[in-house]
Amino acid sequence: MVQAGESFNHQVQSEWRAGHVLVTRGVYGVVRHPSYWGFFWWGVGSQVLVGNVGCGVVYACVLWRFFARRIASEERYLVGFFGEEYVRFRARTPVGIPFIA
Repeated sequence: MVQAGESFNHQVQSEWRAGHVLVTRGVYGVVRHPSYWGFFWWGVGSQVLVGNVGCGVVYACVLWRFFARRIASEERYLVGFFGEEYVRFRARTPVGIPFIA
C-alpha cells in the first residue's frame, strides 16, 4: 500500500482521476495484486498450520473464486485506464495465485 501511494484504494475505481498512475515498482514488480496474493496465501497457510485439511481446501476454493472474479473485474478497469501500458504489465507480471492469469 505504501508503494502504491495515492493510487491505492480499497475500492475498485471506475473512473480515472488526475494523478492516477500505474505502479509497477517494488512488490508490484513481482506480483500484480500483492494484497490479494498475501490474503490468499495467508488464508491457505492459516488452515495448513491448524491442520484442518477439509476447511483448508474449502477456504482455498472460496478465496480462489472470489479473487478470480475480483481480479478479472478490476483488470477490465485497469486496461481501460492505462491501455497498452497495463496490457504489457499484465503480460510480464504474475498474479501469484494459482490458475489466475
